[in-house]
Amino acid sequence: MTARRHAAAVCATFAGLLVLGPAATAHAHGETVRLTVTGVWAGHPVTAAAWENDTGTVGDRIVGTLRAVAVDGTAVGPWRLVPVPGRPGTFTTDEVLPPGRWTVTVEAAAPGTGRGEGVVDVPVADPRPATAPPVAASPARSRSWPRAFAALGVTAVSVAAIAVAVLFLRRSA
Repeated sequence: MTARRHAAAVCATFAGLLVLGPAATAHAHGETVRLTVTGVWAGHPVTAAAWENDTGTVGDRIVGTLRAVAVDGTAVGPWRLVPVPGRPGTFTTDEVLPPGRWTVTVEAAAPGTGRGEGVVDVPVADPRPATAPPVAASPARSRSWPRAFAALGVTAVSVAAIAVAVLFLRRSA
């Protein structure tokens, strides 16, 4: 194998690792998300999302919906789940549930699949509180820092390998 082909193979290998690195860390949690309906905040239903295998929070991105059925049979949704700012793994909806008792069902499609259900009561007068919505108690803290360091390490190694390959190509030319 010539030096040029060898360098090209090294570049291709490390570029592939760079692309596949983040995907491998996402699957470290498994593919199932546990969704827990934790209550309401100013009429907005609140849901916590954690990985089923390790209870680490899902983060700020989830593709999911919420449906609710009142005791009188009134149904609302599907409503899109949106992240609660500053609360990783906590989601709500832009829409507000009317007063009453609701059976809430949440489903996620990505980054993993999951389903949860709970009953919430929305009071007739629900003034907007000054604090953020409640967060479900979780036995494990978010594991976003180790993932960030792992991604940073993969990126640094990949960039260094590509730099060495380019240097090798220049010297052989």
